[in-house]
Amino acid sequence: MILIEIMVVVVIIGIVAAMAVLSVGLSSRDQGIGQEIQRIVDLLALAGEQAVLEGREYGLSFHAHGYAFSRYDYASGNWEPVEDELPVASRSLPAAAVLDLYLEGRRVVLAEQPPDDKAKTKTGTAGTGAGQIAPQILILSSGDVTPFELHLRPAAGQPGIRLHVDDSGASERIPDNG
Repeated sequence: MILIEIMVVVVIIGIVAAMAVLSVGLSSRDQGIGQEIQRIVDLLALAGEQAVLEGREYGLSFHAHGYAFSRYDYASGNWEPVEDELPVASRSLPAAAVLDLYLEGRRVVLAEQPPDDKAKTKTGTAGTGAGQIAPQILILSSGDVTPFELHLRPAAGQPGIRLHVDDSGASERIPDNG
């Protein structure tokens, strides 16, 4: 029993340390594509730790100009915006940045604007919640993550970075020449 308590304390310390590290420098608007990719990787890892620790499912939704995290509420069957669990619940990218998401090798058409934070999203029912949909990326309490590939460029036609994330949450950054 003591070993479990020690493990829980270590995980909590890790989460607090990650929150402190991620919150440093968030005020600067133009961080660069490499730093933005690293922030996504770090937040995804933190959300994965939270999901396992809490036994809750988290989600990551991308839109044309940024991304947002949510969590699944079993009682209501809704995806709700994450507010205090992560240092950055949602983030907008620089205006000229180009974001492309690929699931199972297919490009996902991203909405221009983020979903309304006040709207709740039910899963399993198409057209629920005034056109809202469940997150594209699921971060499960088992530690599994929806595999995806993200292409992020500072502007159209410029080289950027591809981020490949597998089902275990392991990530690989690959230069993307357009």
